Amino acid sequence: MAGFNARSGLETLEEYAVEHVAAEIIVNANESNYGLPRPVEQAVASKLAGFPFNRYPPMQAETLRELIADDLALDADNIRIGNGSSELLQMACYAFGGQGRKIAFPYPSFSMYGVYTQLADSIAAPYPLTLTGYIDADKVIEFCRAEQPALLIVCNPNNPTGNYNPLAVMEKILANVSCPVVMDEAYMEFAKGSDVDPQDLRPLNKLKLVAGSTLALTGKYSNFMCLCTFSKAYGLAGLRVGYAVGSAGIMRILGKTLLPYHVNAWSLTVAEEVYRHKDLYQERIAAIIEQREMLREQFEQMGLKVWPSATNFLTCCPQGELTRRLAAAFIREYGPQGEKTEQMQAGLYLYRKLLEQKILVRDYTGHPVLQGCLRITIGLPQENAELAVQLQRLCTEEET
Repeated sequence: MAGFNARSGLETLEEYAVEHVAAEIIVNANESNYGLPRPVEQAVASKLAGFPFNRYPPMQAETLRELIADDLALDADNIRIGNGSSELLQMACYAFGGQGRKIAFPYPSFSMYGVYTQLADSIAAPYPLTLTGYIDADKVIEFCRAEQPALLIVCNPNNPTGNYNPLAVMEKILANVSCPVVMDEAYMEFAKGSDVDPQDLRPLNKLKLVAGSTLALTGKYSNFMCLCTFSKAYGLAGLRVGYAVGSAGIMRILGKTLLPYHVNAWSLTVAEEVYRHKDLYQERIAAIIEQREMLREQFEQMGLKVWPSATNFLTCCPQGELTRRLAAAFIREYGPQGEKTEQMQAGLYLYRKLLEQKILVRDYTGHPVLQGCLRITIGLPQENAELAVQLQRLCTEEET
């Protein structure tokens, strides 16, 4: 059979993969494990009967755009809607990347940054985070001056390390780089940032949900867009809705890459109801933050290293004597595997043993920078309690 020639570069592109296995506690994808608040569920249900599924959605999601713009005291031209913030990120790479152009993004961070760069026929220019996972603004500025990227991506809070960088750090970058900047803020609702630009004249009630976010800088800088999502704090991962906020000029360029009718009508309808009722989510966001801090303390008491997180997940790995004990347990049960370091073996032992208990976490044990790490989404309180019990058992049963 004759072969087919795909675009150059696709042969080296790895598909995005997340574990899909039977589990009772699923905490591997940073989804929300909460359902819709009852008032939102009722409002959505009332719209289902007679819904015009036979009609195209608003061409550029105008209704949701106007809703968000009004809430942020901006013009609708400052907003674009996408199939999750990932589509908008991909299209930003298309819009500003291209052959011979560099796209700079953090490392370690969201793996799709490199994929979108490659799909946009651009040159990947990863810049390192600090050893503890934070962004060094001065080094990023220096990196951009040396590399001259066509687009800079910043993930804040960062995935998968969870670190939150204050607004002042982000603004320093914006004020000192010349290229467009994407501020990927998928987890900002969990950061509890208190920074607000003192020059921002919008009423405080308009800023209460964006404290610490670069959304507060919209209108002050023309070279950036802020990406937000309904998938994390608002529990709509299954419907794929996100939005970009930025200057009218940069949004106009982004809009050229978006197809007409690109977000389906039902997703837009549900997202509109969620946005109208977003205050109802504050209690559960606070509960997730409280559970996150509780689990962090428990993990550290077990002997795990935990990255500083301002998200709905924790990334952790065994350290010290615990690493040696778990690696030895791995070898006893699965046999020696020379290609895996002791750190990898220790983390993989925890991953496999949790999976045997039908608890699915994200496996980062083979990551070059995050060897032995697991990323664990904060689930419901009862799920978190069960996970902590099982981890505690695994971390203590091999003690002699």
